[in-house]
Amino acid sequence: MFNVLVVEDEPDIAELVEDALVEAGFCVTVAHDDRTAFQKLEGEPRSFAAIVTDINLGPGVTGFDIARRARLLNKAIKVVYISGQGPHSGQFSVEAALMVAKPFNPRELAEQLAVFMQVGEQD
Repeated sequence: MFNVLVVEDEPDIAELVEDALVEAGFCVTVAHDDRTAFQKLEGEPRSFAAIVTDINLGPGVTGFDIARRARLLNKAIKVVYISGQGPHSGQFSVEAALMVAKPFNPRELAEQLAVFMQVGEQD
């Protein structure tokens, strides 16, 4: 079972993603803001196999910032960005990240993450 940190400032979306990931067999921790995400990452950086983060988290830092910090703490962490603001430039992204556009089907997101995690195990 993989531990996943979900960072999403919209509670309804966070709950949908959490439910789909749990149903797919992931252990999920949710952070609704950047401060909580950083606290979780700093406290348990190696316990998370993946991070699923919204890019636009309201005031403060972005999901790009959170992903970069996560990779500094844990080079092996998988990163999935979710965003409703169309395609984003890869210049702020970490390497080998997956981008999922909103709106998305939470079950399909869980399936994509499962495949993404398996790819990492084969490297």
